[in-house]
Amino acid sequence: MKKALVLVAIILSIFIALMLTPTEEAETKPYIAVTNFPLYEIASKITDSKIEVKKLIPFGVESHAYMPSVKTMTLISKAKLLVYNGLSMEPWIKKEYKNALNMSQYVQLKDACAEHEHHGHSHEKEDFDPHYWLDSSNMIMMTKVLSEKLSRLFPEYKESFSSNAKAYIQKLEALDKEYSETLQNCKQKEIVVNHNAFAYLSARYGFHTHAVTGLSADEQVSAKKMKEITDLVKEEHIKTIFFESFVSDKVARTIAKESGAEVSSLQPLANVTQEEAKKGYIPLMQDNLEKLSKAMLCQ
Repeated sequence: MKKALVLVAIILSIFIALMLTPTEEAETKPYIAVTNFPLYEIASKITDSKIEVKKLIPFGVESHAYMPSVKTMTLISKAKLLVYNGLSMEPWIKKEYKNALNMSQYVQLKDACAEHEHHGHSHEKEDFDPHYWLDSSNMIMMTKVLSEKLSRLFPEYKESFSSNAKAYIQKLEALDKEYSETLQNCKQKEIVVNHNAFAYLSARYGFHTHAVTGLSADEQVSAKKMKEITDLVKEEHIKTIFFESFVSDKVARTIAKESGAEVSSLQPLANVTQEEAKKGYIPLMQDNLEKLSKAMLCQ
């Protein structure tokens, strides 16, 4: 009797162990990996949970400062597709992956220090502004490119992907129209931002941004630059100084105190908190629009 009970216990243990061990199918279930929030948003809208989308940079982490773990690099190598921003936004992607899609090769790019546009070039240098997702026409192009790529990788979902992409593009077109109409009649055409993340946005909708620092949010600010911006704020009667999420507002508040301006935040959307991600790219852009409209005295 005792031997029989032991045998039953052994069989039961083996059965439980098999039930708790992930199957090979689960372990090899295909997924795609993306780096920043705009790519995560687009991929999630297109796939609609049919394919898992893994976001490599955790929510709430400043993109410029992120350093990947060994686990992150393993996720990249095993992903069916890696989609990344390019243009030095992910300096830790140091080698070419066969499964990679560098989205900067498919959008309209702007020189970091000039007004020139570049269409569909393959660039990985800091000569180009990497914040291209803030131009709605680029978001539309990104959606088309990713939809086509995913449809080739997962042909069984091609019709669904195409339909989802089309619906999302229509919402992006409506957002573009909302921005154009809201910002077409504004008394103030100049804004001051903490770092140079909004050039695509200002170029598309006809206003000018003056940045305290360059393309990197953690760049040090010189006393000379602080004085230049403070004098500009006074001369142009700028009423609002913007800083960005995940970045200290100390510089913005110092300039505001010296010039008599107010302080507000804009979301550059490279990365967001988990709560912001639930709202989505379009509502967050609408939040930005409301703040811009107020600061620029739009009618």
